[in-house]
Amino acid sequence: MKTLLLTKNHWSIIFILSITLMMTFFSCKKDNSGDGISPEILLLGANPLNWAKDIAYEDPGAIAYDVTENGDTLDLTASIVISGNVDVTSAGDYSVSYNVTDAGGLSAEEKVRKVIVVIGK
Repeated sequence: MKTLLLTKNHWSIIFILSITLMMTFFSCKKDNSGDGISPEILLLGANPLNWAKDIAYEDPGAIAYDVTENGDTLDLTASIVISGNVDVTSAGDYSVSYNVTDAGGLSAEEKVRKVIVVIGK
């Protein structure tokens, strides 16, 4: 009967293969929270947006949608969370942020509109 001897090179190869297999296994976990596709947000209007000082700010808004596993498109516009404050009494740069999360808990990439309040002529 022959004895199998593993050299240092054999152990190195086994180690590298083991690490590669573990990385592959742990990086390929299925997302069970839904379809795995994040929703999208599209800003309406200009970005950056110039706004006249002392004129009430009216946000141009945004739309949001999500694509399901079946390829259907869901309108998530009513679920958009808008944050930020535009002080029209003071010239300067302001940010308005838009966020939305789908039913599976996946968030869209946050969109930010830069609003520049300028002194009118």
